[in-house]
Amino acid sequence: MEWLEFCKANLIKRCAIFLMLAMVSVAGISFSSTDIASAEAVISSKVHGQVEDVRASVLGDGHIPVDVCQRMEKSVQAIGNQLLEGKNIDEVASRRSYYEGIIQQVFDKVLVGYTVKSVTIAPGDNLQIFVELLGWNDRIESITVETQVIGMPAVVEKLLLDDIAGIDQLFKEMLQELPVAAVDWTNGVMKHRVRAFMQERAPEFRADFDVEVGESTKVTVDIYPLLPVVRTIDLCMRSDTLPNAALLMERQTMQDGADMFVGVPVAFVKRHQDTIQDLLSHRIDDLEEAKFWGVHTKVTITPAERMEVMSRSDSSTVLVRFEGRGELGHKSRNQDGEIMFRGLFGKQLSARDGIFTLIDFYPKDTRWNFDLGVYRELVPKIRGNVRYSLSDSYWKAGLEYNFHKRWSLLYEYRGQDSINEFAVRYKLHDFLSVEAVMDNDDKWLRFIGYF
Repeated sequence: MEWLEFCKANLIKRCAIFLMLAMVSVAGISFSSTDIASAEAVISSKVHGQVEDVRASVLGDGHIPVDVCQRMEKSVQAIGNQLLEGKNIDEVASRRSYYEGIIQQVFDKVLVGYTVKSVTIAPGDNLQIFVELLGWNDRIESITVETQVIGMPAVVEKLLLDDIAGIDQLFKEMLQELPVAAVDWTNGVMKHRVRAFMQERAPEFRADFDVEVGESTKVTVDIYPLLPVVRTIDLCMRSDTLPNAALLMERQTMQDGADMFVGVPVAFVKRHQDTIQDLLSHRIDDLEEAKFWGVHTKVTITPAERMEVMSRSDSSTVLVRFEGRGELGHKSRNQDGEIMFRGLFGKQLSARDGIFTLIDFYPKDTRWNFDLGVYRELVPKIRGNVRYSLSDSYWKAGLEYNFHKRWSLLYEYRGQDSINEFAVRYKLHDFLSVEAVMDNDDKWLRFIGYF
C-alpha cells in the first residue's frame, strides 16, 4: 500500500510538471533543464508541504517594552529558521514537542532576567512559534532620569531641554517593571532608541547615558555638542536715529550676550535663529536707558563658525545725529562750507513726522548756524522738510528720496540766495557717505562722516 501511495504521489507530481510545460510550450516559452528542476522543487514543496516561513510571538507575565519584545521575537525567529525552515510540515507536527523543547532550551540560555515558561509551535507553511516568559522577581519599581547638558550656557541649555522634552519618558517606557537582571541585555535597544530620539529632536547633539540598576533605578543622561561649532563672533552695532558713538556704551552688554553662543553647534544656532535674535535684541531693549528713549533693537545673525551679529537700535521718540562734512571742488560759493560739523536733534511726533533743530559749526571762521524745522514722510521712502534759519533769517526746504538701501536723491532750496541744490548720495559704509552735488553755479563732491 505504501508503495502504491508513493507511486500515486509521484505520478501526480509528474503530471503537474508535464501540464505546466505543455502550457508554456503553447505560449512559445522554452525552459532549460535548470528551470525544470526548479519547477520540480517548487511543486514538490507544495505537494509534500514544507515550512516556508517562521514567525514568532513573545508574551510575558508583565510589561515587556515594545523594542525589547521585538528583539526577543527576532531571536526566536532566527532559532526557528535555523531549526525548522524547509522541513516537512507533517514531520514538524509529529515531532512538535521535540522542537519546542530545543527552542525553549536554546532561547532560555540567551535570556537574562526572564525564564522561558513554555514554547508552542503551530505547524504550517507559515509556521508560528509562541513563547511565554516568566520574569524574575526583582523588578524595577521606579525610575529617576537626570539630564545634564555639558558645556552649554543656561540660555542654550533651556532651548535644548525644550527640544528633547520627553527623553525621561523614553527611559521609563523601556525600563519600567523590567526585571533588574534584564537591563544589561536591553542596553543595545536603549542606545538605538536614544540615538533615534536625538536625531529627530536635536541632531546637533549626542546623548550618552549611565544606568544605576535597582528597584529604584537612576538614569544619568549627558548631552554633548557635535562639530562644527561657533568659534568667534563678529559684532556690529548701528543706528539711524541715535549717534553710533552712544551705542559703544552698551557694546559690552551685547558682546557678552553674543559670546554665550561660542562653542554651540552651528546647526543648532541656525535652527533656533529667530529665538536667538530675539534674545539678543532684549539685551539692549530691556535696559532702563533704552526704555526711556523708546529704543527698539533688531538683531540679525549669520550662523557659521565665524558668526556675524548685526544689531540695529533705533528710537521711536527722538532723532539725534552728529555729522562731519567736507567738500571737494566747491569754488564758486560759500567757501566757509568746506568743513562743517552738524548736530541734529529731533522729536518724533509719529512714525511719519516730527520737529527738529539743526546746529551747524564752521571751524574755519568759528561760525555757528541754527535752524528750526519740521519734517514729514510724504509717501514711503520720500521725506520732505521745511526749516527756518535763526542766524540769517530765511527759509529753506528739502526733499529726500531713498530709492535704494545705499542710494538717495536729495534736493534743497535756500531762499536767501534762491539756490537750488541737487545731490546724489551713496552710502559707502554706516559711518561714511559721499555726495555728487550740483547747484545753480557749481558742481562738487561732499563727504559725510557719521559719528
